[in-house]
Amino acid sequence: MNEKIPILIFSDAVSAPTGLARITRDIASRLHEHMGDVFDVATIGYGGSSSSKFPWHQYAWTFNDEWIIHDLPEVWYDFAGGRKGIFMSIHDAGRMVWFARPETCSDPAVAKFLKRKPFAKWGYFPIDATGPLDKLSTLLKACLLGYDRILTYTKWAERIVINSLGISACDDAGLWNLPHGIDTAIFYPRGKKFRQMFGSLAMLPKAVSVAPDEFLVGMVATNQARKDFGLGMAICHELAKKHKLRIWIHTDQLDRHWSLPYLFSDFGLLGEHIISTGLIDDESMAKLYSCCDVTLGIGLGEGFGFPIFESLACGVPCVHGGYGGAPEYMPLELIVKPKAYRMEGIFSSVRPVFDIGAWLSAIDTALGLPPEKIYLHGDLRWENLWPRWEAWFRKGLHDFNGDHSRDQGMGTLAQVR
Repeated sequence: MNEKIPILIFSDAVSAPTGLARITRDIASRLHEHMGDVFDVATIGYGGSSSSKFPWHQYAWTFNDEWIIHDLPEVWYDFAGGRKGIFMSIHDAGRMVWFARPETCSDPAVAKFLKRKPFAKWGYFPIDATGPLDKLSTLLKACLLGYDRILTYTKWAERIVINSLGISACDDAGLWNLPHGIDTAIFYPRGKKFRQMFGSLAMLPKAVSVAPDEFLVGMVATNQARKDFGLGMAICHELAKKHKLRIWIHTDQLDRHWSLPYLFSDFGLLGEHIISTGLIDDESMAKLYSCCDVTLGIGLGEGFGFPIFESLACGVPCVHGGYGGAPEYMPLELIVKPKAYRMEGIFSSVRPVFDIGAWLSAIDTALGLPPEKIYLHGDLRWENLWPRWEAWFRKGLHDFNGDHSRDQGMGTLAQVR
């Protein structure tokens, strides 16, 4: 029997309350279940502990400003020994430059380890913004070119990669992009029947319910600059003028890039609003989404956008800006067109600027849509999506096991280096 190929997936820890952690859980579990005869699966991540619920090797790295750098050789040798394998990152390109370009690595021992090429480098990149001229910035492009094989979440991101790397689009659709999936056995319409038990579902320390006549707006996002809680609060300030408003925010920290308690005060949003933090199980999250009248996708560009599609799968409209990858899978009526664009940060990321009135108009439209217009795109259902993922992995195994012709497809990059 052929020896299994070790594949180490690097991302957020599988128990962390983040989108990257969810992607890692879903892909690792399906690899283990459907391709366990060829792959020896392990994950390494930050932001959570290991869990006995998951039947594969799990590692955590020591947190420091340089992420996984110093721990990687030890973890790889512990997991794979002397076997040649695959390291698959599910992370932002900006955080993987040291890995893709060992000459930039700050640890000489790790740089030497990487230059030995103990594994193939595969990457699944959450590209959430274009840079100048509809391309990635120079540093991000350099990172991608250091990988053997790459994949993006959406056709929008695929187009940016193709523009950036100067390659031709593939004849076969979807070879450079695969979305993530939503588990429709958990996320499905449930109605508003769980409003009375809202507090227990959200793991709040006190009993909190949402009244039938309250208009509940949900926002699910990490507390970072790209998630525009200021925009969300400005929208809620206007909604409060015509609704008996209740706001539910689920995030990781109350005070980080935004101070959420101060935002409530700044926008005069008094009353018993609800903020939940930490890891809530998927079943409870589905019930919480179902309690909402509308959710707001406040990200200023999404690689994928889990809360958008979890909400839609639960039959609750999610209004989101028309930028990034998420809109290609959304009902058109729920998309808000930007009024302008600006640039930010070291990676020269282009971000949208919105008019509040356009959001309010889209929310009004959303509330008038029939249930059949609030739907999860069929391509995002795992039962439809996994065969495409398995084909991508099997093509990668074909290359890994000796056919290195690396045709221009399936995200292979040898032809552009």
